[in-house]
Amino acid sequence: MYSEYIIQHTSNSNYSVTNQRDLVLDTAQNLTQIGHWAKCSLAKDEQRIALFLKLTRKNLNALSGFPLSPKFNREFQLFCVSFTALEAEYCAGLTKPAVWASGVLTWASTLTQSASLL
Repeated sequence: MYSEYIIQHTSNSNYSVTNQRDLVLDTAQNLTQIGHWAKCSLAKDEQRIALFLKLTRKNLNALSGFPLSPKFNREFQLFCVSFTALEAEYCAGLTKPAVWASGVLTWASTLTQSASLL
């Protein structure tokens, strides 16, 4: 079972490409899971979705502390804007969960591909 204790503040002093790539891929996996839950079992998995949104935000905050490659940074900044909008939409209450889930899954795929730019 997932719980809030796994969200802890950590500092990133190791700026290795491997750590960056791992964070990006973890974020993509989080988004994939969120998208599937939203599409298939929204009411049942709302707490999990909320937790994974927080975990994803934690990853984004950590990635913001890394010096990112210019090619990846461009995509990352677009994602950050989109993720903020997706978070707000979820918090406001989803009127079209399948459409929202599709947007989340699209970003999961995009981030997976973009990880190679690191």
